[in-house]
Amino acid sequence: MFTVYQNTDDGNTSVPNLFIDEYMKEANDAQIKVYLYIVRMMNARRATSLSDMADHFNHTEKEVLRSLRYWEKMGVLTLDFSADGVLTGIHLCELKAPKEEDRSSGIISITPDRAYTDKETSREGNIPEKAAPSAGAMDAFMADKKRAQLLFIVEQYIGKPLSVPEVETLYYISETLKFNDDLIDYLVQYCVDRGKKDFRYIEKVAVNWAESGITTPRQAQRALSRSGGKKPKSTAKASSNSFTNIMQHNYDFDELEKKLLQS
Repeated sequence: MFTVYQNTDDGNTSVPNLFIDEYMKEANDAQIKVYLYIVRMMNARRATSLSDMADHFNHTEKEVLRSLRYWEKMGVLTLDFSADGVLTGIHLCELKAPKEEDRSSGIISITPDRAYTDKETSREGNIPEKAAPSAGAMDAFMADKKRAQLLFIVEQYIGKPLSVPEVETLYYISETLKFNDDLIDYLVQYCVDRGKKDFRYIEKVAVNWAESGITTPRQAQRALSRSGGKKPKSTAKASSNSFTNIMQHNYDFDELEKKLLQS
């Protein structure tokens, strides 16, 4: 046993003990982060938004909204929506010890956010989790001519050679989420144009698009237009790092890049 002391009362955020004892153990990392951030904003009497929270934690807005809906289902907070489905307010509720029967039978009605319809969220749970591919699968993936071309183009967007975990992420998006090369190209452009080169972020966006049933760049464009998202630019700036001895195939990469960017 040890004692935790507090030296000052300034700049602190108070978290209910019941949240730590009961609610936190059932929640995932994203849900806990969102709750703590909301408590922080409430104590500081500061406004926030879905985009603010998404940028703060390097999540997507849909993931933040999913976390908020989880806490509403658990009775931790309630959400206010405008007539057109835009989130306008969050009310923190008095925490009560959750009952087992409430966890299994709690069904609530939630107005969908304007950017994400019921059709998009109904696919949740059908997306396979990411798993490390076998060495043989990775070797075959990297040896494929089309994949070699795609990896090179992605490196130009990111501005550096890809690490093994980053290639594994592209393998997951391509082979598990079934994104074709054109959609992966569009996905990476979209994330990079938002200043997000972290592959964890790229993977989260890919999963959200897969949940929404997006299979082509055109469908992604339409979804971004509906949600007010920024469309990726149609140009890619080559990195100063040369693509040397990673994929030893004789391709005309300049011509390849032009073809991919025209799609």
